[in-house]
Amino acid sequence: MVDLLIHCKMTKEEIGKQIETLRKECGVSTYELEKNGIHPSLPATIEKGQKGYSMDSLIKYLNAIDEDIFLSVGKKENKKT
Repeated sequence: MVDLLIHCKMTKEEIGKQIETLRKECGVSTYELEKNGIHPSLPATIEKGQKGYSMDSLIKYLNAIDEDIFLSVGKKENKKT
């Protein structure tokens, strides 16, 4: 299983970079994503944090990586002193 942790203070660019790292760690090329039905422009759009993709597209992209991905979205914990 691969963990993808996203917290509320992250920018789309930071999220995209994590997703790109995840894809590369899984050994999946953008060509392989295209063979799995992903539009050629979608990987760059997501990985560069650009506007113009839906949650459905993101889920389709992550499914095309074909890994067991654990996506965690949560609030960053504040430490009280």
